[in-house]
Amino acid sequence: MKTPKCPKCSQPMEEGFILDQAHNFQSAEKWVEGPPQWSFWTGLKLNGRKKRQVATYCCPKCGFLESYATMED
Repeated sequence: MKTPKCPKCSQPMEEGFILDQAHNFQSAEKWVEGPPQWSFWTGLKLNGRKKRQVATYCCPKCGFLESYATMED
C-alpha cells in the first residue's frame, strides 16, 4: 500500500499499529467481520469470521490517525 498523506494537513503519514494489551499479553489490533457476539466463556465469538490485520498511519505533524484492514489472517 502506498503511504497515505494526511487529509488534514497533507503531510506523509507514518505506518504503525494500535497495541492491544490484556493480562500480560500484547498483540496488534485486528478487524473482525460482523457485529460483536458475546460469549460467556471467551468474551467474544470469533469462530468462522474473517479477520484482518490493521495498519494504522499517524500524521507526524497533527497526530491524525487513519486505519486500514490489510491482509486476511
